[in-house]
Amino acid sequence: MDGTLVPTGNRAGHRKASHNGKRHKAGLGLQVLACLDGTLLHVADPVEGRTYDSNAFALTGLADLLTATPVLGDLGYQGTIAIRLRRKRPDHTDHTPEDKTWNRNITQLRWTVEQAIAHLKNWKMLATGYRARLTELPAVIRIVTSLEYYRLGW
Repeated sequence: MDGTLVPTGNRAGHRKASHNGKRHKAGLGLQVLACLDGTLLHVADPVEGRTYDSNAFALTGLADLLTATPVLGDLGYQGTIAIRLRRKRPDHTDHTPEDKTWNRNITQLRWTVEQAIAHLKNWKMLATGYRARLTELPAVIRIVTSLEYYRLGW
Protein backbone atom coordinates (compact mmCIF):
# COMPACT_ATOMS: atom_id res chain seq x y z
CA MET A 1 0.00 0.00 0.00
CA ASP A 2 1.12 3.53 -0.68
CA GLY A 3 -0.27 7.01 -1.06
CA THR A 4 -0.01 9.40 -3.97
CA LEU A 5 -1.08 12.96 -4.70
CA VAL A 6 -3.40 13.98 -7.53
CA PRO A 7 -2.62 17.66 -8.27
CA THR A 8 -5.73 19.84 -8.46
CA GLY A 9 -4.36 23.37 -8.34
CA ASN A 10 -5.45 26.04 -5.91
CA ARG A 11 -9.21 26.26 -5.59
CA ALA A 12 -11.19 28.94 -3.78
CA GLY A 13 -12.25 27.61 -0.40
CA HIS A 14 -10.03 24.52 -0.66
CA ARG A 15 -6.57 26.06 -0.41
CA LYS A 16 -5.65 25.08 3.13
CA ALA A 17 -7.27 21.63 3.13
CA SER A 18 -5.80 20.51 -0.17
CA HIS A 19 -2.28 21.93 0.14
CA ASN A 20 0.36 19.22 0.54
CA GLY A 21 3.37 20.55 2.45
CA LYS A 22 5.68 17.75 1.32
CA ARG A 23 5.05 18.24 -2.39
CA HIS A 24 4.33 22.00 -2.14
CA LYS A 25 1.25 21.53 -4.31
CA ALA A 26 -2.48 21.57 -3.87
CA GLY A 27 -4.10 18.22 -4.49
CA LEU A 28 -5.99 15.27 -3.11
CA GLY A 29 -4.41 12.12 -1.72
CA LEU A 30 -5.13 8.58 -2.90
CA GLN A 31 -4.40 5.31 -1.13
CA VAL A 32 -3.41 2.54 -3.56
CA LEU A 33 -3.28 -1.20 -2.82
CA ALA A 34 -1.42 -3.62 -5.08
CA CYS A 35 -0.45 -7.29 -5.02
CA LEU A 36 3.15 -8.43 -4.75
CA ASP A 37 3.12 -9.00 -8.52
CA GLY A 38 2.17 -5.34 -9.20
CA THR A 39 -1.50 -5.92 -9.96
CA LEU A 40 -3.69 -3.03 -8.90
CA LEU A 41 -6.16 -4.16 -6.22
CA HIS A 42 -7.90 -1.05 -4.94
CA VAL A 43 -7.83 2.73 -5.14
CA ALA A 44 -9.58 4.43 -2.22
CA ASP A 45 -11.62 7.61 -2.49
CA PRO A 46 -9.52 10.78 -2.29
CA VAL A 47 -8.80 12.56 0.97
CA GLU A 48 -7.50 16.08 1.62
CA GLY A 49 -3.97 16.65 0.33
CA ARG A 50 -2.63 17.59 3.75
CA THR A 51 -3.64 14.21 5.26
CA TYR A 52 -0.76 11.92 6.24
CA ASP A 53 -0.72 8.38 4.85
CA SER A 54 -1.39 6.82 8.26
CA ASN A 55 -4.46 9.03 8.79
CA ALA A 56 -5.68 8.49 5.22
CA PHE A 57 -5.36 4.75 5.76
CA ALA A 58 -7.82 5.01 8.67
CA LEU A 59 -10.12 7.60 7.05
CA THR A 60 -10.68 5.55 3.92
CA GLY A 61 -11.68 2.47 5.92
CA LEU A 62 -8.75 0.38 4.73
CA ALA A 63 -7.47 -0.09 8.29
CA ASP A 64 -10.69 -1.85 9.29
CA LEU A 65 -10.84 -3.84 6.06
CA LEU A 66 -7.25 -5.13 6.25
CA THR A 67 -6.91 -5.94 9.96
CA ALA A 68 -6.18 -9.64 9.35
CA THR A 69 -4.13 -9.14 6.17
CA PRO A 70 -0.38 -8.44 6.18
CA VAL A 71 0.24 -5.12 4.43
CA LEU A 72 3.55 -3.54 3.40
CA GLY A 73 3.88 0.22 3.71
CA ASP A 74 6.50 2.93 3.85
CA LEU A 75 7.46 5.10 6.82
CA GLY A 76 4.30 7.16 6.37
CA TYR A 77 2.29 4.31 7.91
CA GLN A 78 3.82 4.40 11.38
CA GLY A 79 1.25 3.53 14.01
CA THR A 80 -0.77 1.28 11.68
CA ILE A 81 -0.76 -2.47 11.06
CA ALA A 82 1.53 -2.05 8.05
CA ILE A 83 4.87 -3.82 7.94
CA ARG A 84 7.32 -1.04 7.17
CA LEU A 85 10.98 -0.09 7.00
CA ARG A 86 12.96 0.25 10.20
CA ARG A 87 14.26 3.67 11.14
CA LYS A 88 17.65 4.42 12.62
CA ARG A 89 17.73 4.19 16.38
CA PRO A 90 18.35 7.41 18.31
CA ASP A 91 22.02 8.39 18.60
CA HIS A 92 23.06 5.94 15.88
CA THR A 93 24.44 7.06 12.53
CA ASP A 94 24.04 3.72 10.75
CA HIS A 95 21.52 0.91 10.64
CA THR A 96 22.41 -2.38 12.25
CA PRO A 97 23.12 -5.22 9.80
CA GLU A 98 19.76 -6.80 10.70
CA ASP A 99 17.96 -3.52 9.97
CA LYS A 100 19.76 -3.19 6.63
CA THR A 101 18.68 -6.70 5.64
CA TRP A 102 15.10 -6.05 6.78
CA ASN A 103 14.88 -2.76 4.85
CA ARG A 104 16.36 -4.31 1.71
CA ASN A 105 13.82 -7.15 1.78
CA ILE A 106 10.86 -4.82 2.38
CA THR A 107 12.02 -2.47 -0.40
CA GLN A 108 12.34 -5.39 -2.83
CA LEU A 109 8.71 -6.25 -2.15
CA ARG A 110 7.34 -2.69 -2.09
CA TRP A 111 8.48 -1.59 -5.54
CA THR A 112 5.45 -3.30 -7.04
CA VAL A 113 3.02 -0.81 -5.51
CA GLU A 114 5.17 2.00 -6.91
CA GLN A 115 4.81 0.36 -10.33
CA ALA A 116 1.03 0.14 -9.87
CA ILE A 117 0.91 3.85 -9.04
CA ALA A 118 3.05 4.62 -12.09
CA HIS A 119 0.64 2.67 -14.32
CA LEU A 120 -2.29 4.49 -12.74
CA LYS A 121 -0.62 7.84 -13.33
CA ASN A 122 -0.27 7.06 -17.03
CA TRP A 123 -3.71 8.65 -17.09
CA LYS A 124 -2.56 12.25 -17.54
CA MET A 125 -5.38 13.79 -15.50
CA LEU A 126 -4.05 11.98 -12.43
CA ALA A 127 -0.43 12.87 -13.10
CA THR A 128 -0.41 16.44 -14.39
CA GLY A 129 -3.48 17.82 -12.70
CA TYR A 130 -7.22 17.47 -12.44
CA ARG A 131 -8.96 20.67 -13.54
CA ALA A 132 -12.66 19.81 -13.38
CA ARG A 133 -15.00 20.04 -10.38
CA LEU A 134 -13.60 18.42 -7.24
CA THR A 135 -16.95 16.83 -6.43
CA GLU A 136 -16.58 14.71 -9.59
CA LEU A 137 -13.05 13.48 -8.81
CA PRO A 138 -14.09 10.33 -6.86
CA ALA A 139 -16.23 9.22 -9.82
CA VAL A 140 -13.37 9.93 -12.24
CA ILE A 141 -10.98 7.89 -10.08
CA ARG A 142 -13.45 4.97 -10.05
CA ILE A 143 -13.70 5.19 -13.86
CA VAL A 144 -9.92 5.26 -14.30
CA THR A 145 -9.55 2.34 -11.90
CA SER A 146 -12.19 0.37 -13.83
CA LEU A 147 -10.36 1.08 -17.09
CA GLU A 148 -7.12 -0.14 -15.49
CA TYR A 149 -8.89 -3.34 -14.42
CA TYR A 150 -10.14 -3.73 -17.99
CA ARG A 151 -6.60 -3.21 -19.32
CA LEU A 152 -5.37 -5.92 -16.95
CA GLY A 153 -8.05 -8.31 -18.17
CA TRP A 154 -10.23 -8.41 -15.05
